[in-house]
Amino acid sequence: MDVEQSNPGRSTLPKDVARQRYVEIGELAALEQIRLDAAELDRQAVAVGPFARLDAGSVAARDGKTRGAITNLFGSQATFQAETMALALSASDWIERLTYPDPADHPTAEAWLDVLLAGESDRGPHHGAEPAGDYGFLWALWLSTVPYGLWSEHISRLSMDEHALWVDKLERVLRAALEHFGRTLRDGTTVTDLAAALANAVEGAWLNQCLTARHPGDPSEPIATAVRRSGLLLWRGAVADPAPSGARSSRRRGSASAR
Repeated sequence: MDVEQSNPGRSTLPKDVARQRYVEIGELAALEQIRLDAAELDRQAVAVGPFARLDAGSVAARDGKTRGAITNLFGSQATFQAETMALALSASDWIERLTYPDPADHPTAEAWLDVLLAGESDRGPHHGAEPAGDYGFLWALWLSTVPYGLWSEHISRLSMDEHALWVDKLERVLRAALEHFGRTLRDGTTVTDLAAALANAVEGAWLNQCLTARHPGDPSEPIATAVRRSGLLLWRGAVADPAPSGARSSRRRGSASAR
């Protein structure tokens, strides 16, 4: 009798191939579990990821209190966990307080943009930094909930509301800069296009900032260089070149003659 036929459940795959197969099955099982948890999120407020491991007693002890101080305020540890997670999902107040450099304080549009993007890099997470209650770490915590947004309307709606608020703020500051520096957008490009592109570039850079303090393609440069240069490329692609000074003077003389 064939041994393999008498024991059909036994794998005939080489060990390394079998290990890879089960890891891939495990990845799929993890995604399916996230989808189940995401559906639960839409039915009731529950914490997921690291928020589900928050211990009310440990948190209260940091403030010199006992677990009761938190459960008295929130009713239960589960409610405290869910409300803590909600802060990472919608940090609109941080966006509302955000200020950008004044175009009038800079000699050129490109110089202004460089300062703006350097500030955006500073505002994000930084590899190896000590945990702190600032926007960069709040954004990093939000990352832990992103997979649930694939299936949870609760997660995706709150996250996109905050993102839209940020893009709108970028739109307004870009309009002010274009007007101040007398620049115009190229045909087929809108301020919304540029603002959305810059926001996506910044958040993409923040992902790398979670993992390294150096430029991924040029370790001699800090990570901030990546978003500063990427943003400048986006600006140059969206904004028309400034008119030559002679052309500007001719237009001004023509306008004066017309008057």
